[in-house]
Amino acid sequence: MKRLNKILSVTMGTAGLVLGQAVLSTSSSLFPRVETAPGRAMVNASPITYVPPNRGRPQQTQGTGSRGCEAISEEKGDAIEVTLVTPTNHTAYTVSERPVFYWLAGHTVNRPVEFTLVEDGNPNPIYVRRLDRLEAGMNQVVIDSEQALEVGKTYRWTVSVICNARRRSADVFAQGWVERVAISDELQAQLDSATTPEEIAQAYAGSGIWLDALAHLSSDSDRLEAFEAELENSATLSEQDETTVQN
Repeated sequence: MKRLNKILSVTMGTAGLVLGQAVLSTSSSLFPRVETAPGRAMVNASPITYVPPNRGRPQQTQGTGSRGCEAISEEKGDAIEVTLVTPTNHTAYTVSERPVFYWLAGHTVNRPVEFTLVEDGNPNPIYVRRLDRLEAGMNQVVIDSEQALEVGKTYRWTVSVICNARRRSADVFAQGWVERVAISDELQAQLDSATTPEEIAQAYAGSGIWLDALAHLSSDSDRLEAFEAELENSATLSEQDETTVQN
């Protein structure tokens, strides 16, 4: 969470830092709650109320690279970190053929960044995008090729900071998973009746479609709030699960 506070300060300035600290320091009992399953409730501290699908395998992993990699950052001595703006304990859903992917960085790093998208079970990437450097704050990539995600398939997406092009094992990276699902009749009806971007974002969020909900929010600060709320909710559910097991 401290890492996200730092990212918030870089992305949104002083006002954003105050907002981020408020989200993290406020008791979850003060947030409105929506029941997602018996005995489970979700913290709502964001512009949308995200109702996750059935949670599966942990869906975000990270690699810290090799020693010395942090020396290339603008803030000497700080470790380079990439945080994907995606749920950490279940696969993110999308209904889009070419969704938008978001990630966060605490500070700018003048090294290339590589985004890759790989279908589960196929080692060959279906999409690769190279960026000149890691930018502080919110970053994004839109799939802009003819290759489209297929309904019912799961994909792994990875953001890598290339510290040493000759030794890719030194990369700092983060990876998560996304699955494309079909639009349900209920969701389609909600989208048809929505009149604002906020209503569209909420329709997706209420149906557990994370990536599309983020894409329809109007600002990066809203996306950060939604992500903070999901992290808080995941932590709350983990505590509830541990308590249930102990009892």
